[in-house]
Amino acid sequence: MISDNKISDVEKIIGVKFSNKKFLSQALVHKSFSNDNSSNNEILEFLGDRVLGLVLAKKLINLYPNDKEGQLDKKLASLINKKVCAKVIEKYDLLKFISISKGQKKIKTGNLKILGDLCESLIGAIYIDRGFEVVEKFIFDLWKDQLKQSSEIKIDAKTKLQELSLKLYKELPKYKDLSTSGPAHKPIFKVSVNIKKSKSFIGEGSSKRNAEQKAAQSLLDSLDNE
Repeated sequence: MISDNKISDVEKIIGVKFSNKKFLSQALVHKSFSNDNSSNNEILEFLGDRVLGLVLAKKLINLYPNDKEGQLDKKLASLINKKVCAKVIEKYDLLKFISISKGQKKIKTGNLKILGDLCESLIGAIYIDRGFEVVEKFIFDLWKDQLKQSSEIKIDAKTKLQELSLKLYKELPKYKDLSTSGPAHKPIFKVSVNIKKSKSFIGEGSSKRNAEQKAAQSLLDSLDNE
């Protein structure tokens, strides 16, 4: 159980006063500390993820009324992933308030996921305790910078090519691994891609994904020049 002093400190930091402190207390207990779902934040995280998606989906529809479903879906996906959740909550410096196992504390690379989970569990806790309007304001305060940048979200070449191929031919682009060269610490991947009725285009990169992006972009550029 989180101490009353810690609960009070967290309330001041996040700007939300809880009617029932047990929800905030539960939001601050990582599953590595307690396997009991009634006392750790896993269920609140599950709920918070859905509330976050609803609030931001509603906001995006208001901001971009002329966008198609696919465009809105990409913008939403870019706003609700764990990395963004961790980034927006990081400024509150709440890691010191979380009850977590000693083993998990040693895994520094896990902090990003822990913060992302915490963000969602706080949203879930606020929703249960204070309702939709309060949690909506909390989310908008956290995501205000990301929402300002949401109009700048770009679709990568692989996604564009996939959407084009599905639209024209109802099938996915075909990627083929051609070779891997260079030293183990600095490999160079070469791949090719084609869609129906197109020739193959080759891309090279320091990762397979990077090579596929370049190959896809080359194919798209060729179609633009036709």
